Amino acid sequence: MTESSMSDNDLSRRRFLSATAASAVVASGGRFGKAPESVFLRKDAETFINPSEASEHTYHVLGVPLRTGSLFPGSENDAQAYRDVQLLSRLLAAGCNAIDEGDVAIPSYLPHHKIPPIRSWPGPRIVWDCVSERVIPYLREQGQVPLLIGCDCSVVVGTAQALAQVHGEHVHVLYVDGDFDDAAPDSARCQSAAALAVWLLTQGSAFCAGPLLRSSQVTVVGWSRAPQSQHADMGSIALAELRHIGVRQAGQQALATIPASASILLHLDIDVFRRQDMPVSYFPHDEGMSYSEGMDLLGVLLRDPRIRVIELSEYASLRDFDQNGVTKLVDLLCAGLKK
Repeated sequence: MTESSMSDNDLSRRRFLSATAASAVVASGGRFGKAPESVFLRKDAETFINPSEASEHTYHVLGVPLRTGSLFPGSENDAQAYRDVQLLSRLLAAGCNAIDEGDVAIPSYLPHHKIPPIRSWPGPRIVWDCVSERVIPYLREQGQVPLLIGCDCSVVVGTAQALAQVHGEHVHVLYVDGDFDDAAPDSARCQSAAALAVWLLTQGSAFCAGPLLRSSQVTVVGWSRAPQSQHADMGSIALAELRHIGVRQAGQQALATIPASASILLHLDIDVFRRQDMPVSYFPHDEGMSYSEGMDLLGVLLRDPRIRVIELSEYASLRDFDQNGVTKLVDLLCAGLKK
């Protein structure tokens, strides 16, 4: 986008980001400290490029400052914790190109309620459209990969919507989650959009134009809580099966079933990990992958060249006072993307 095509608000925001990013790096007392020689700032964002280890991908980090599935406000700024533990400089050390693009602009007036069937509706739909509009420009460029942090599981509807708009039917979602997230809307009870995410992706309804994808375009990996709907042709590798096959082999098997022409959206809900290893997920599970198993699985999945979107969801910063949990998540991400 050129400056001439931007709205006044967009242009002002980019100039603000430019000034803020530059000040953050220059200030010796800031959280970034002194910028290394191999780092430069692009004028419109905070950018880390390592010329000697430049990869074919550039990761565009985007915070999503709202947990649309939650009933009460208070956990909308979870993306900041990733920045506090130096996500950008850690990606640099891993040999990646990365740009902190700030947060997706989300309206401040979104409702919080528990009226059936979807909590806080139409907030989730508004957020999906905001996310979709923000990531589409990156998806139109070769090698540009949006990396979403601080979001809930329902964000996959917005990112899949964007990916399908750019790549048509050549899209596949790898959904790594402790749950199947396929509950159907029920007028008798209020459920979060996150709990309906896979259902909304693959079913036609009044809540989302679609279905966005066929069931065969989704593979759910690592679940320990049984699906609530029937999915005859949806890919599925349960936690027990993953351990029986072997974690790395299961990851390779999941990738092998996806067409070579597909653009892959990799979604990671951190409640796929067991509570003792990742107590900072929004809904911790007693049963789940160990941290080392997750490291092995993501080490396979993140290296696939077809990955076009990455999203880490359901991290609850309010439970992570010492930021040990988010540090482990950044370790996991950087290990998987390391060149």
